[in-house]
Amino acid sequence: MTHQIAIIGASGYTGAELIRLIAEHPNMQIAALAANSKAGQAMADVFPHLRHLDLPDLVTWEQIDFDAIDLCFC
Repeated sequence: MTHQIAIIGASGYTGAELIRLIAEHPNMQIAALAANSKAGQAMADVFPHLRHLDLPDLVTWEQIDFDAIDLCFC
């Protein structure tokens, strides 16, 4: 079973480390990334070292459909 993951604060250092770790986990898929000040940007533009990952664009936390999220890191 694959768990759908959201990360709030994804554009910070801790968020980037969580993305790096979770992206390699076989049972987790990053479904939403929130970063209010960088909403609308691609994660690869914020952290170029993550450009090899297929990640959703950054959004505000209000734009996330939490009904579709199994686990959220804040």
